[in-house]
Amino acid sequence: MQELANLRVIELGRTAAAAFTGRFCADAGAEVVLVEPPDGHPLRHEGPFCGEEGIETSAVHLHVNAGKRSLTLDLPSQAGALRSLVEAADIFVTDFPTAHLAELGLASDDLRAAAPALVITQITPFGDTGPCRTYAGTNLTCLALGGQLKITGDPAREPLSNFGAQAEYQAGLSAFAGTVANVLLRDATGDGAYLDLSIQDVVATNLEHRGPALNLGLVANRAGLSVSATYGVYPCADGWVYLTAFAPALWDRLKSVVQLPELDEERFSTQAGRLANNDELQAILTGWTLGKTSDELRAFAQRGEPLTVTETPQRLLASEQWRGRGVAHEVDHPQAERIAVLGSPWLEEGADSPSPAPQLGEANGELLSKGRA
Repeated sequence: MQELANLRVIELGRTAAAAFTGRFCADAGAEVVLVEPPDGHPLRHEGPFCGEEGIETSAVHLHVNAGKRSLTLDLPSQAGALRSLVEAADIFVTDFPTAHLAELGLASDDLRAAAPALVITQITPFGDTGPCRTYAGTNLTCLALGGQLKITGDPAREPLSNFGAQAEYQAGLSAFAGTVANVLLRDATGDGAYLDLSIQDVVATNLEHRGPALNLGLVANRAGLSVSATYGVYPCADGWVYLTAFAPALWDRLKSVVQLPELDEERFSTQAGRLANNDELQAILTGWTLGKTSDELRAFAQRGEPLTVTETPQRLLASEQWRGRGVAHEVDHPQAERIAVLGSPWLEEGADSPSPAPQLGEANGELLSKGRA
């Protein structure tokens, strides 16, 4: 996938949302210039670290900034240099609020007047319209107001957040898709475009059927680890396994795997019966999974049976699946040494491994030299 080959992206951001967008742009062939403050992007300071703690060895930075170039600017004093770079670029990706961009001379209307072909992607918690457009927001705020916390966690407990910054990463993927679409539109019309992306909106549209269910007057509640006995997480001897056998055909396959006579009882013969006797069925299946190791269950999963073992990062990085598809790459980094970096989620024959994340300010000499800024 080289839709953005030979294009320059200027990325000005502070969160994983813009960083992830930029990472995908780099994977798609663009030259991505990461604009950082003199002390580095905030993600450089976020652990864990690969080896000795420092701004070059943050695991988050090494992942989301792989394939980019680093330019340090002291804003707002060097805002003029930044604007020159943005106006000469093809794409501008940012998660700065509109008021802050205006202070730097980077308001979207001004940029589009000066560079009509520029594609602008702005990612903010609540978008640039509506009564909440000036509100600050965090990853947790967007998960909560986007509805995801409402449906996550044990029904008898408080709502739970997903690990990490999932709202921001979801927004980054959506922003990348929108950016590519606007580049294609620009190629067809010659005119740039402005993408105003709200993280809250992204979260809300990723709730599967729970969002449309509101039109029926239905409000989804938390179901915990197990929606039902035939659809949920179970402990095994050395880990966890996910059973997904709600559909009748999958239930028949699960019975053939488990091979317990109790499952052939009349009370479990229909979906309604299995739901009516959910606790008893769950106890039977728990007894079976606890008696199996993850390797035993993995063998069933590899055969296509309706269960999935929860894998560790180490096993995934070493798996034949990821190695065969070229998902996991080993790259050399000047300070983090040899590290594993995940490639793009699309498969491209003959694609190179991503280059390592840049060292802070390594592109300053070239990009700020006479005639370039």
